[in-house]
Amino acid sequence: MRQKYPIGLEHFEKLREENYLYIDKTKLIYELFNSASYIFLARPRRFGKSLLLSTIKSIFEGRRDLFKGLWIDSSDYDWTPRPVFHLSFVQAKGGSIESLRATIDDCFQKWEEEYEIDTVAKNLGDRFYNLVKTACQVSGQRVAVLIDEYDKMLVNNLHNEELHDLIKEELKPIYGVLKRGDEFIHFGMVTGVSRFSRMSIFSDINNLRDISLLDQFGAICGLTEEEIRTSMRPGIEAFAEHEGIDFESMMSLLKKNYDGYHFSAKCPDIYNPFSLLNALAGQKLEHFWYATGTPTFLVKMMRHSDEDIRYILNADATSIDLASSDTLHRNLKAVLFQTGYLTIRDYDRDMQVYSLKIPNREVESGLFNSLLPEFSGKNPDSASDVIIRLKKAVRDGKPEVMMEVLKAFLADIPYDLSKNKPEVYFENNLYIIFKLLGFYAQTEYRTSRGRIDILTTTPRYVYIIELKLDGTAEEAMAQIADRDYAAPFAVDGRTVFRIGIGFSKTTRNIDSWKIES
Repeated sequence: MRQKYPIGLEHFEKLREENYLYIDKTKLIYELFNSASYIFLARPRRFGKSLLLSTIKSIFEGRRDLFKGLWIDSSDYDWTPRPVFHLSFVQAKGGSIESLRATIDDCFQKWEEEYEIDTVAKNLGDRFYNLVKTACQVSGQRVAVLIDEYDKMLVNNLHNEELHDLIKEELKPIYGVLKRGDEFIHFGMVTGVSRFSRMSIFSDINNLRDISLLDQFGAICGLTEEEIRTSMRPGIEAFAEHEGIDFESMMSLLKKNYDGYHFSAKCPDIYNPFSLLNALAGQKLEHFWYATGTPTFLVKMMRHSDEDIRYILNADATSIDLASSDTLHRNLKAVLFQTGYLTIRDYDRDMQVYSLKIPNREVESGLFNSLLPEFSGKNPDSASDVIIRLKKAVRDGKPEVMMEVLKAFLADIPYDLSKNKPEVYFENNLYIIFKLLGFYAQTEYRTSRGRIDILTTTPRYVYIIELKLDGTAEEAMAQIADRDYAAPFAVDGRTVFRIGIGFSKTTRNIDSWKIES
C-alpha cells in the first residue's frame, strides 16, 4: 500500500487516526519538556511548526492512544491530562486591528464557555490570564499554553508601521501571560518565523528559552536524511522507478532540490518537509515551497539595499544578527535567514560568526525568479521569456545571440532603478540571469591565476565571461588571455568561449563585446 503523505496536515490527531506517514519526533519532544518550562522556536514557513505544537497538545491532553508505537509511548512520561490553550495565528491575515481582536475573541469565548467564565475583563491579556488561572483551579492541573505563528500578523503588516505597532501592543499583554501566569502554567511554547530580541514583543518576558540555534533541537522540525532513508524508502524507490533511475540517484536529486538547511552549528542536513512530501506524492520535482509565496517585502528590501547580491547571499552573521526581529524590516541577513532563503553553512567558534548560504536548488531558483522582475523592472512573463531565450542560446553554443539578448534586456531597465549605482544593477542583473539559466553558473570562479567574473558550463560548452566597468571588451579579453582562464578546460573536450564585455556607466548598458573560441 502506498504511503499517505501528510501534505499541509497540521493536526496530529487526524494524522494518526487516518494512518498518514509520521516521522517520530517524540524523543526530541520529551527532551524539550525536560529542558525548560517555556520554549521559543523559530523556523521558516511550511517547516512543521504547527504539526509539532499539535503533537505536543495531544501529549498534554493525555491522548496516549495516538502514540502507540512511537518513542514516547515506551518512555517514563506520565501522561497526566491537563488543560491546553492552543492559540494559532496560522490562518490569520489581519488587515486591521479589529480582525486581530475578533480572531482572539473567538478563541477566548470558546474557552470561557468551556470553563463557565463570565467575561468581565475587556483587556485581552486579563481575559487570557483569567482563563489560565481558572482552568488550573478547576482541573487541579497546571495548564499548557501553545502559541503558533506568534508573528504572522506582524510580518504581514511590516509595510504598515502604524498597524504593525498597534498589533504588537495588542499581542504583548497576551503573550505576557506566559510570565504573569507562571504559577498556573506547566509548560509554554511559542513558535514563529522571526526570533525575538529583548526589546521586542516579548520584552516583558525573561523566562522563554530560545532553542532556535541549539544543536540538540536542530532536527525537531524538518526531515533528516536518516529519517528519510528509514521511513520514506518505499516512496523514494517508487519515484526512482518512475524516473527510470536507481535509489541513490533519486536521493541525489532530492538532496540537491530540497536538502541543505542547517539551524545550528552542528545541525544535520535538514530537508524541507513540505517540498519533499509533495515531490514523493506527485513523483515530480517542482518548486513546491516557493510556489506558496515569496514575501514581497523581502525582494523589495534586496533591491533597495543597492548592494551586490553575491555578498548578500554569501553573508556572515553573528547570533545577534540572526536573532533580530524588531529590525526585521531593516536587517536583510535576519530576514533571509528567518524566512528560509539563507541557512547556516559553517560556524567559526573563535569568531562566533555564522557563514550563510542558499540551502538548495529550489530556494535558489525561487528566489532569483522573484528577484529578476524586481531588479529589471519587467513583468514576470517578459523576464521569463528572456531567460528561455538565453537558455536556448547558451545550450546551443550561440554566444552572439546570448549577448544580443542580454544587451536588449539591459537597455529596457527603467532609469530610476539603476540611476544610483548603475554598475551594481548591471552586475546584479547579470548574476540573477546566469543563476536562472539552469546550467552550472558561478560568479568569481577561482583559478590559480585569479577569478573569472562569470563561468557557465553546459555538457558541450564552457563560457568564460570577463566584465570591465567603463572599460573595453579588448581589455577584458586581454585579462582572460594574460591569466590563462581557459587553461583548466583545455583538455575536457568541450568548446570554450572566451567573452569580454565592456559596460558603460553612462549608458548603463553593455558598450561592447568580443568573443573568441
